[in-house]
Amino acid sequence: MAQLHFNYKDIFRALRLGFSAKKIFMMTLGLTVAMVGYCIMSYIAFLVAGWSFVDIWSEFRLLPVPEMLPWYSWIIWIIGVLYVLCVILVTGTAISKVTFEQLKGDDFYQISKAFQHSFRNIKAIIFSPTMVILFILSIVITGLILSLIGAIPYFGEIFTSIFIIPAFAASLFIVYLLIIFLFTLFFAPALIGTSGTDTFDTLFEVFSMVNEQPARLIWYTILTWFLTKVGATLLTIFSRLAVNIGINILSVFMGGKIIDVVFNAASTFKLTIPYWCPEPCALLAERSITFLAGSQIFAPPSYVPSNAAILIASILTAIAYYILIFFVAGFGLTIWFCGTTASYLVIAKKKDDRNLLEIKEEPIETAPQAASSETITESKT
Repeated sequence: MAQLHFNYKDIFRALRLGFSAKKIFMMTLGLTVAMVGYCIMSYIAFLVAGWSFVDIWSEFRLLPVPEMLPWYSWIIWIIGVLYVLCVILVTGTAISKVTFEQLKGDDFYQISKAFQHSFRNIKAIIFSPTMVILFILSIVITGLILSLIGAIPYFGEIFTSIFIIPAFAASLFIVYLLIIFLFTLFFAPALIGTSGTDTFDTLFEVFSMVNEQPARLIWYTILTWFLTKVGATLLTIFSRLAVNIGINILSVFMGGKIIDVVFNAASTFKLTIPYWCPEPCALLAERSITFLAGSQIFAPPSYVPSNAAILIASILTAIAYYILIFFVAGFGLTIWFCGTTASYLVIAKKKDDRNLLEIKEEPIETAPQAASSETITESKT
């Protein structure tokens, strides 16, 4: 079992814990499954809006982002985004479970068991943040009802003014719930991965952390984000260097053929920053991505027509290109989930004086048939 300091020093373990082939593979697999679903849903959203397949590919490649679409296309696209979020949370819970077992001393905890744990607790993973959103919506609906009453001539103005203070309190509570929602998204995988909490227990723990350990919670979250950014940046730089070295070696005898293959593969990936993204965020994202991956991410090279062999090689290289991108992004997310797991272990110790690493996991209940057969055997003996 790992000996934790139970302070901020344990958060720095996230880089070492995240640098694991098993966990990076899990996150890369999760991102691949998530992006396939997103690609399908986003293409459907554009197709029902009247776009042709060729136009979608020409404008966005495999990751379309809506701009001017009808409302029903937006709903389809939002479903795709929610699917991506759910897949990432489920995968993150599995990574938190592997990290937790590793800190307990089991360095060979199986990937299949980790995902079984996630799917067994999938209701808590999905419904924990959903319950917060539903609570916020209920308050908003109450406010809309008050607004509707306020539209009544003469009576409405007086009635609304009476509830000004309660309405302000409700609005302030919405702000508080939005903070809870944010930290639920951040820490639900860690809570469920370490303790197997249900929806109610997960929300109770998040409320408890926000109320009792707000400074430590914010500090650990910022530190985890910083480590995530550092790890992903370093891997991106090293990956670009590795790709350039590989291309230079292969071009010694292949000549321009490898360049054509690489350029054709790169032409299949394109990122688009939508117009509705706030300008400061869009500018920061554009500069950061350009620094890490180059400007060709936003303006990929054109496809170079060639023979069938080059075409097949380009398709295979494009698949490898996407896997490499998911690999780099997966490493960053792996650091994040390892960091939030370490953060929760420290906060639980500070808040409740509980060392979760010392708590033995309760055995899973046996199936009724197995239990009945054991009972019959005992009765015969």
